[in-house]
Amino acid sequence: MAHSLPYLDAACVHQALDFPRLIARLRCAFLSGVTAPVRHVHALSDDQPANRLLLMPAWQAQQSLGVKIVTVFPRNPSRGAATVGACYVLLDPHTGHPLAVLDGEALTLRRTGAVSALATQALARQEARVLTLIGTGQLAPYMAMAHCAVRTIEQIYVWGRNLQRAEALVRQLQRAGFNAQVESQLTQAIARADIISCATTSDTPLVHARDVRPGTHIDLDRKST
Repeated sequence: MAHSLPYLDAACVHQALDFPRLIARLRCAFLSGVTAPVRHVHALSDDQPANRLLLMPAWQAQQSLGVKIVTVFPRNPSRGAATVGACYVLLDPHTGHPLAVLDGEALTLRRTGAVSALATQALARQEARVLTLIGTGQLAPYMAMAHCAVRTIEQIYVWGRNLQRAEALVRQLQRAGFNAQVESQLTQAIARADIISCATTSDTPLVHARDVRPGTHIDLDRKST
């Protein structure tokens, strides 16, 4: 008898992967060793070379196996669709057969935030209380939640090139119970921070050593798939 493959949508993924537990599990995985080959990137056609397929497998022998599948179609917004699509296929590590399909974007947001927080857990001062977020994209609130899971953050400053998006992010964080505010001056946001979390696609430097206080932990996550 055929069985349908379970699909875990974004809400299910976010609900299942609370940050304290996810951070702890990732720490164990990294310590025990994970095989993660360099991602495969394929151009899908000669006439539209920007259309790409990305494959990102990872596994632990006899314990876990899966691959994230990402597509990038830059012309999608003109069709009313998102540029990036993603799913994760979980496979049985003993038979190789598929077990489930997960929403790839939600998984990426959770995993990226958790890995950054794991570094903060290991490297940031225990008394760190002030977090500065640089960047206001989809990843930003998850970075905040993850860092707050490993340090007692009392104040969050948000800086972004788009003031409206920064204000919207602050309101989102405030609704989640965080003490957050917009800081329009980047140098001030950096100078006040105990932890700087930078999630942006900027190709120009934003954090300069002259603005950083001694002892500040800097988390540089280039926002990508």
